[in-house]
Amino acid sequence: MENTLQGSIFDLAQANPDAPAVGFYTADRSCKWMTRGELISAAERAAGRLAELGLREGAVCVQVPYNDRFAVEVLLGALVLGALPLMVAPPAIQGLNSSLPDILHGIIERTSAPVVVAAGSVSYLREDLAARHTETTIVFEDEFGEGPPAAWTRRRSSDLAGLQLTSGTTGFPRICMWRQQNVMAALDGMATAMRVDSGDIYLNWTPLYHDMGLMNNFMLCMTRGIPLVMMSPFDFIKRPASWMRALHDTQATTTWSPNFGFALAAQRVRDKELEGVRLDHVRGFWNAAERIHYETIVAFKDRFTPIGLRSDAIKTNFGCAENVGGATFTAPQQQVPVEHLDTTSLHEDLKAVVVQPGKLTVPVVGCGRPHPGITIHILDEMSNELPDGHVGHLALNTVSRMEGYLHDPEATAAAFHNGLLKTGDLGYVREGEFFWTGRVQERIAVRGRKIDPSDFEAALLRVADLRPGSFAAFGHDDPELGTQRVVIIAEVVDDRAESIDETKADVKRAVFERLGVGVDDVVLVAKGTLAKTSSGKRRHRHFADMYERGLMAEHEIA
Repeated sequence: MENTLQGSIFDLAQANPDAPAVGFYTADRSCKWMTRGELISAAERAAGRLAELGLREGAVCVQVPYNDRFAVEVLLGALVLGALPLMVAPPAIQGLNSSLPDILHGIIERTSAPVVVAAGSVSYLREDLAARHTETTIVFEDEFGEGPPAAWTRRRSSDLAGLQLTSGTTGFPRICMWRQQNVMAALDGMATAMRVDSGDIYLNWTPLYHDMGLMNNFMLCMTRGIPLVMMSPFDFIKRPASWMRALHDTQATTTWSPNFGFALAAQRVRDKELEGVRLDHVRGFWNAAERIHYETIVAFKDRFTPIGLRSDAIKTNFGCAENVGGATFTAPQQQVPVEHLDTTSLHEDLKAVVVQPGKLTVPVVGCGRPHPGITIHILDEMSNELPDGHVGHLALNTVSRMEGYLHDPEATAAAFHNGLLKTGDLGYVREGEFFWTGRVQERIAVRGRKIDPSDFEAALLRVADLRPGSFAAFGHDDPELGTQRVVIIAEVVDDRAESIDETKADVKRAVFERLGVGVDDVVLVAKGTLAKTSSGKRRHRHFADMYERGLMAEHEIA
């Protein structure tokens, strides 16, 4: 077949049908493997069933998946038919983050998807979806069944390969369109940058609805013949030690996680849970998808070095849905670089001035170098190129860029400048290494300084009564002051009212000591209030909007 997702997956299975393809690791420490041949056969039967439900070549198949065999078979079944998979996060967290019904309605309207396949946990949406979308078939796992094996549809490199939602930190997520040629270029670039080896085994607990799980793990392995172990993200969250045990049990060499996963493992894994576990064989712990914190890397190394964690095994990556898969990668055999920057120069002058670590410094972790199909450009507000060490807007000259946003020409036009993809991120380059410093739309402008919300995390980690990483920070415009007031909303470990005032004072003190910035308002809320996006990003703008409208008052602990 042609060099497409379908062609690569099919040809590998034909060449070696008995080779292991994907294994499913469960809480009882067993791993059930499927060979390439078994996986292809299951996908063809799933494709037959999808065809019976009305899915055709080029149409969109919306899927609300978990990391299990059913999700994988349906995903590949859609590809067999030449359809366009679009994965949507299940409602793992309710409360303020329960937006699945609105997202599904919007996606079906924008894509005219003929089929939606969902896990049984969202069957409560059946009547509402069916009533509003009479031309869409909604089917759940327990009623899916099997169909007659379908033949593989030949796709061309110029065809669309799939669709991907953006993170959706506020408002409705956009839908990125990915072409086959760009997807394959991304996989080629990633494999080269990471030096993927035929002896590798990947282990992935990150969800398939995020491009880290979908592209950097699943599709990379499926198109390169790398065995992939999949485990449930819920198993990891419930018991972080299961990540380390799975790596040991399966002898996996490469694994991925957002920064919060590294922090969770370092904080919660106990010695008794690691009996007999060794990590000497793991050559890549890849940290990506959100701000990478120096403190987290140090804590992770300290926690797991005694059981064989290699000093050069921790790696970093930057990527976004607009650029298929990862864009920058820590070089092989290189340890992750860290620079301690002067906060005044960083926030006021937009210059990355390296100084000795101290109270008013910010550690910034390198996110790697671009893969062979990408070059990085740092631009100022007028789109002029900036030299090394100057903070500006990240733009990519990339072979793996999206085609654009589905049915959104204005947003598509805004995402490109002279052929460069503008990611909406801020950062700088030093001797080829990219350092990420924030998001353009989330910066807080206070008394002449521009601060990224993620800069507050290191300070908030010092406050014992707060849940690590569970916060939102933003600026609230104050016309009388002529600047923004700094607002922090944070979850507490214990919601007893008698400790609230003291905790608020601790927050203000910690931030001022770390960043030299006064916090004007601290809102403390109960555990589980500040849900993140499906990719693990904090929703600063979403909760800023709720604060502006007075909607956070009902959640505040008095």
